[in-house]
Amino acid sequence: MKGVILCMYSGGLDSAGMLHFLLTKEEYRDYAVHVHHMHLVNPENRALVEHAATLGAMEHLRKSGYREFSYSESLHRYPAFNQQIIWDADLCAFMAGNICNATPDIRYVALGRTKTDIDEAGHNFLARMARAQEIFRAVKALNQNPSEYIFPVAQLTKREVWDAIPPELRAHTWSCRRPIYEGKTRAIACGRCISCKALGIQPPPQKDAPAAPPAPAS
Repeated sequence: MKGVILCMYSGGLDSAGMLHFLLTKEEYRDYAVHVHHMHLVNPENRALVEHAATLGAMEHLRKSGYREFSYSESLHRYPAFNQQIIWDADLCAFMAGNICNATPDIRYVALGRTKTDIDEAGHNFLARMARAQEIFRAVKALNQNPSEYIFPVAQLTKREVWDAIPPELRAHTWSCRRPIYEGKTRAIACGRCISCKALGIQPPPQKDAPAAPPAPAS
C-alpha cells in the first residue's frame, strides 16, 4: 500500500459516491481507505438521519463484496448555543488535520465536493472552502504529514453521482439539508434546499389544515 486515504463521510449522496469510487476505481487501489463520520448536531437538525444513513451504508458496503475499509466516528454537539457557531467545512478540516497528525500513513483526505457545488458556488461558499483548507494546513503543520485534499467526484454533478452508484447504496444516503421529521426517527426531504433542488426532489404535499372548531351554540 502507498498509504491511507481518509474519507470524510457525511452520509449524503456526494460522500457515498466518493467512497464508492475510492473502493472501486483503479487509481485508488493501492491505498487503504479509512472512513470517518462526524456526528454533527447543528441547527439544521440533520445529524440523526445522516448518522443512520452512514451506518446503513457501511453495513451495505461490507456485505456487498467491496474491498475492506476501516471506520470511525466522532460526536460534535454544542447545546449551549442556539446558532451554528462552527461551519461544517471548518470543523471537518480541523478533525481531518488532527486525524492526519495521529495517523502518519494518511496521504490524502477525500471530500465529496461535486461539479454542482463548484458551478453554483457563490463568493461566500468559495471563501469558506478556502478558509477550511487553511485550517486543515494549520492543524497539520504541527506534524509534517504530507497529506492533502482530493475530490474524487468533483468532475460529476450530483445527478451524475446519483446515476454512477448502485441503487442499493443510494438507498443509504441522506442529502436534504432541512429534514422534516415525522416522529422521533422518521424524516422526509424538504424538497426546497439546494441539495433537494439539485436532485429534483419535490416538496412534500401540504397537509390539509385541520377543520375549524364548531361555532358555540347561541
